[in-house]
Formats: sequence, structure tokens, C-alpha cells
Amino acid sequence: MKSGYRFRELLLFDGCVRRVGNPGQFSAAKYRGLIAVTLRFYFVVVLCIGLNAPAEAKEGFITATFGNVANVQYPRTLKIGQELMHFDLSSLPKGSKVQRAILRFPFRSDWGGHSAVKLRPVGVSQEYLATYPPNHRSLDATVTVRAWVDNTESNKGLQIIHAGRAKLEEAILEVSYLGRISEPLPVVQGLKAGHRDGQTFLTWHEPFDVVGADEPTFEDFELVVLDAQSKRRILYHVYRYEQPITTTNLGRAELICEVPEALSCWNLLAIANTEHPQKGITKRSPLRGGNLRLAHVMTRYRLNNDEPPLPRATGLAVFTAMQPDKHYYAVTVSVDGREAVSKLTSNQSLELAVDEKPAKFPAIIYQRTKESQHDAPAVDVYVCWLESPLVHAPRPVEIYVVRWRDLPTGDANRRLPLYVNLGTYGCSATEMSNPGWHAARRHVGGAATIGLAEEGKLWAGDHECLGTLRGLDQGVVWNHEQRRVLAATAWAVEKPNLFIDLERIYLWGQFGGWALRHGNHFAAVMSNGHNNIKTSREGRKHYWRWGQPDNGKNWLGMDHLDYLDLAGWVRDNPTIELPYWVCWPAYGAFPDHSLGDFGFKPWQDFIGAMKETRRAFAAVWMSNGPGLARGVCSDMVPQLKLHQSLPAFSNCSLDTSPQTDHPKGSYYPGRFDEDFQKYADKEGGINLYQRWDPNSIIDEPETWAVTVWLAGPNKRGEFGSPADSATMDITPRRCQKFKAEPGEQFFWTNTSVGDDKAVASGQVTADRWGLVTIKDIVVNKAGNRILIKRK
Repeated sequence: MKSGYRFRELLLFDGCVRRVGNPGQFSAAKYRGLIAVTLRFYFVVVLCIGLNAPAEAKEGFITATFGNVANVQYPRTLKIGQELMHFDLSSLPKGSKVQRAILRFPFRSDWGGHSAVKLRPVGVSQEYLATYPPNHRSLDATVTVRAWVDNTESNKGLQIIHAGRAKLEEAILEVSYLGRISEPLPVVQGLKAGHRDGQTFLTWHEPFDVVGADEPTFEDFELVVLDAQSKRRILYHVYRYEQPITTTNLGRAELICEVPEALSCWNLLAIANTEHPQKGITKRSPLRGGNLRLAHVMTRYRLNNDEPPLPRATGLAVFTAMQPDKHYYAVTVSVDGREAVSKLTSNQSLELAVDEKPAKFPAIIYQRTKESQHDAPAVDVYVCWLESPLVHAPRPVEIYVVRWRDLPTGDANRRLPLYVNLGTYGCSATEMSNPGWHAARRHVGGAATIGLAEEGKLWAGDHECLGTLRGLDQGVVWNHEQRRVLAATAWAVEKPNLFIDLERIYLWGQFGGWALRHGNHFAAVMSNGHNNIKTSREGRKHYWRWGQPDNGKNWLGMDHLDYLDLAGWVRDNPTIELPYWVCWPAYGAFPDHSLGDFGFKPWQDFIGAMKETRRAFAAVWMSNGPGLARGVCSDMVPQLKLHQSLPAFSNCSLDTSPQTDHPKGSYYPGRFDEDFQKYADKEGGINLYQRWDPNSIIDEPETWAVTVWLAGPNKRGEFGSPADSATMDITPRRCQKFKAEPGEQFFWTNTSVGDDKAVASGQVTADRWGLVTIKDIVVNKAGNRILIKRK
């Protein structure tokens, strides 16, 4: 049977022609019928042309496939042994001008050893086949195949040096060449390009309307998409070049990405999911991770805030400009790896170059609004298409803007604080777009809020070679998620209608402690105490993400586990100023929930590092959520400014301890954790009752002063100090002008507020780090004025 007829049979898959009703009322069976109708219509036209008109082969760009798996053009052309794999390319026309050759196969990276797939072309080169950019999930065999085609005797196969977990027996070799085309393939129509915010947006009309409805449920959407994929695999090849792209130079153009059929215009991120599976309500799917709700109504992307969503059967690709340049783009159709391009018209290849210029932020585009529920706010959902180093692999990401009902109106003269919400471990898009979720977890009043979903990676980054054919020694670890948060924060700051105060940016996330490294961005950070992943039970489950144990270097050239050891970093850098930190368990009946998963040792280690280096912070470890730290959040955090000094309290007489040989409180009957059960107080916290007036701070070269007091109860009788007075140590931190040299001496005074009576005074010497700490200071509820002057 000729290959052309095989291809017709492949695409004219089973399904009867039936009358089509309202697309919005299709059943799954009707979807399958529509696919059959659409495909039959297209290929009947092709067949009629072939049967009723003289066959006229045209010169063009062809991609042929070789291997042993189903649907390759030339089957039974791969022989594979223990040490050698050999492709029979004798079916290629003589004198073929090879333009490109890509070797593909299913694989799972071998994280336990060396994940690289190493194949050496025998007699052609001593070098291994290189991975094919940009995604490095296939091998570039172009030079090797050219040599084989030019001299058939040189085709002695590929020596298997290392297979990793690649399924070499399922390898497919795609060979692109210039030749005579007798069987055309589908083509895209209406290729368009636009460039803004440093990104190029390409759209085109797909040849087949696989989904067939504008608002299918996820259950029906998945059914028809997977059904189509089971019959044939259509990918749209997107090419980029510095010249207008034609069939003759298509092989020299960069194959920049491959877009799967029927998926790129649909917002898979928006599919509602649940943390745990629910029989008959959710399911797992190869289309997207998570327990996805079958009844979810599918939506498509917008490319402009004020435009309707893309039409269905629209292909979409987005690229970020890394440097100023001009590029032409073209899109071809690949069916089971095959291409047959006889001509590229303006419908498939741009006639004008796209003038591309980098921008500060990617385009972040409004998609939809989840309306307010009861007392909860509305949530506006935006999307942006990102590339490395903001994400591990190119993909769209959602950003959530919360519209609080009681949020003051901002303007150029009244700017608002920004609260960046990173959610809890494993937080999903469904939770972050849920108005009730934000209302239940609000921690900073009067602040504009944006949110990003963590998706279960501890906000710690990934090794760039994960999910590729490169060995882990061929790349480094990047903190993709952290960079994405910083970029989204910068976008919110410059978003005109938010009116954000640069001095008051606050971040919260269960594993948001990494933001403490960014004291130049955040005035305050709220997280749990899980800030040393090296000593974490849950952290060890993720070591493979960071190339451990042998290939864990990150973009800074240091071991990434050391980078993730925030406790060690705090101890090693006592003079680096941090954001004010508020620590609490993020969720669950702590310690029965969180402690069982993560362990308590990281908390002890990090809180200890903050105490030892006299940082400004407050911490609790026995609550479900902020607990007693909520008073600090509501009273102090919204007032804190980035470039403003603040007092760091330590050794307060009201403090309890997360690490002591004589713990207070009874044995906790939860999951056993020796670090917690034997060595942590089961009540209270650290620095929970101190308050200060940021406007009262004097920060001058010769003088530092602040007014402090112990909190009284709020209107609901909560969070007040259990004592009228307490003793504590006070250290000026984040000073802008007041700087001390090690060994320098200062006078200090403690004066009661109201009667100006002197409580105490003395002298103090700056320590080896240049920190000035006055000890055993008495502070009461009426308030005390603390003054430090250069001697």
C-alpha cells in the first residue's frame, strides 16, 4: 500500500456522518461525529483533486519519518541492538538535500544517575548527538543524516553510549529535505503577529475544529481532544528567521516551538480542581495536572484586556524578546511528524518582519473575574506567557488581583501598600482565584493584593535540565518561581490603576521565607519557619529537583541546598538588612498537620538564627494561622516602610522558646516529632506584644530614637500583653543614616512617655558587626522613649 493511501486511511477515521445541531448542546458522541465530518470534508476534497485532476508533484519542503512505531511513514526501518541502533534511509529519494534531522523518543530522565542520552554516530563523528533547542527534548541528527545520505556506506548506525530511561526502541527519526511533493497536507490559515510589552503573539486558524463548541465541559473537551490525538498527532511547527520564510530556506529557519492541536487557545489553567480526588466529580488527565472537575466549563484566552476570547480552533504561540531584533515567522502543519510544504503563502508565512524589542515586564492580560461571594472580594484573573528564567519551561501563568470591598481609593497622592499572596504548599489556581479563599486568609488590611499559585514546589526552583535529554552536569539550578514573583510584583507596582506605594510592599506565603533575601524589595515578609530545606523531611522529597547529590550547583555557582539554607545565610550575613519577618504556621492543626509533614527542626534553626543576629521579627508556632501574631500583622505591618529604620527586639521576658531543654506546656498528643515534643514551649511566641510608632523614629548620623510600648487588647479584647511591663533588648536595624563602627561607644536613655521621667540610662558599645544593642530595657503599656546618641 502506498504511503499516501495509508495517510488518507489514518485521517479518515471511523465515525458516521450525522446532522449537526447547536454546537453548544453537543454530546460527546456528537463531538466525535463532528470530528469525522470535518476530517472527511477536508480529505474528500483532497481525494477529489487527486482522482479527477492530473497528479502534479511540486518541489517543496518534506519531512519523512522512520522507525518501528505506528504511523511512521517508513515502518520497520529501525534495527536496534544492545550497543547499536540503525535507521534504513533507503526510501529517501536519491540526491535528497537534507535540511534537518531530528531524533525523538519517549523518555523519563534518569535522576538517579546521569540523565543524558548519549548516542555517537559511528564513523561520522566522535561527538554525541547534541540536544535540539530550545526544549532539548530531542536530538539533532542533521549533520549525521546528511553524511548518511551523501554516502550510504557511511551509515553504520548510532552507538548507544548511554540510554538513560529513553525508550530507544520507540525512536522516530524525522528527516526534512527538499523534494517532490505529491501528497499535500493540511495548512493553517490567517497567520497574524503582534508585538507589545516585549512579546510577540502569533495566532492562526487551525485546519480542523476538533472541539466543536465554545463552552464544553471539561469532560467533553477532554474526550474529543484525546480521541483526536489517538487517531493522529498534529503539531504546528513555528519557524523564525531573519529573512522572509519560504520552502527553500525553511530548513535554515529556527524551529522555535511545536504547538499541539486544539489546546493552545484554551485556558487549561482555569480548570477547577480539588486537592483530593472525588469519584464522579474529578479525574486526572494527561492534558493538565491535578484532580480536575468534570463539569468545569472551558474558557479560552484573551490577548487584550478589552477584547473577547480567541475563537476556538485558533493556534497560539507567544515569544519573549531577549534583545532588539526583527524576525519573520511561519507556521506549518506536522502530522505524526510528517511535513509536506509545497508553498508558503501569506496565510502561513509573514510577509513583514516583526520589530521586536525587550520590555521590563511581559504582557499580563486580563482574562476573567470571579465575582464576590458574601463578604468575600472579587478576584480578577490575569495571564502571562513566560519563558526561562521566570519559569522552568515556557508556559502561561496566572496572576490574581483581589478587589477588596473596603480597599481605600488610591491615587497619585494616596498610594496603597501591596500585599503579595503566595498561598500555601500545593496551592492551586482554583484556590487562588477563589474569592472566599482570600477572605478567609486576609492578613494585611488596607492593602491592594496580588496572588500567585505555588503549585507544590516550595518556591525553590528547578534544575534547568529536568525534563530534557541533557545530563544534569550540563546545566544549573534556577530560582524560577522566585523570579516570577519578583516580576509580578514589579508589574503590580507600575500598574497605573493600583497606585502602589513602593515603600510598603509585603509578602506572605507558607514557604515565602526566601523573600527575606530581598530586603531591597519587601518591607515585611510573612511565612512559616520552614527556612532550612536541608533539615526538612518534606524538603528531602524534592532534592531531585535540584540535581542532588552530584549536580546541585545553581546560577550563582553554589550548591543550591546551601542557597536554600536561609538559616545559614542569616548567620553568615548579620549586617545585611532583612525585611521585618512575621512567622506562623500556615494552616492545619499545628503541629499535628504541618509538623507531621515537614518536621520542626527547620523552625528551631531559623528562629534561632534570627535571634542570634538580632533581627526584627515576631514568631508563633502553635496556632492554626497567625494566631497571636495577628495583632502584629494588623497593628504594625501596614505601617512599615522599606527605607525606614525599625527596632529589633530580643530576649523579651514575655517570650517563650521553640528550643529549650525545659519546655513549658504539656506533651502534645499529635504526630511524634522529637524536636517539638522535647524541646519546644507549647504556648506563646516571640516578640508578640511590642509595638512602636514608625513616625516617631529618629534616624540621624548622631542619634537614633523610637517610641515603644506593650500592646493593649483590641476592640474584641484580643492580642493584648498579659503583663503591664516587660524587659527586652533593643537593637536599631535597617538604619538609613545611623551607622556604627565596631567598638564605638554610645549613650542611651529610657524615658516614660507622658511624664518624661527617666527610667534608666547607660552606655553601650557596638559589637563586632557594628550593631548597637541596649539590654534589659523596661517597656510598659503607657510607652517608653528609647534614645541612643553617639558618645
